[in-house]
Amino acid sequence: MNKILVLLLAAFTLVACDKKQESANTAPAAAAAVSGETVYTEKGCVTCHGAQGKGDGPVGAALKPKPRNFADAKWKNGTDLASVIKSIEAGITGTGMAPYKGVLTADEIKAVAEHVRKLGNKT
Repeated sequence: MNKILVLLLAAFTLVACDKKQESANTAPAAAAAVSGETVYTEKGCVTCHGAQGKGDGPVGAALKPKPRNFADAKWKNGTDLASVIKSIEAGITGTGMAPYKGVLTADEIKAVAEHVRKLGNKT
């Protein structure tokens, strides 16, 4: 009886350890799978900048100055990835662009920055 109990406990422990290892291995993959387009749409960027990034979202129509049209040739704060990330993190004074650092994760901010650069053909 004791041998059976010990074997059952050993089997349970192995299964439990294997499950922990499996979930530990899948966590980084889930974080890496952040989609900039999904964040852009689901976290509200689309409401000001529009689905195609032309600054024509339903809320953007009421803002002065108008939201960034990502298709514009020049962007006031730069088009490189670091500049776009900074604009998303800190917002842009004097505009409706609010800071998103602390609202979005660093991975989400980077993904959105990459997405808006694609919308503006800046990649």
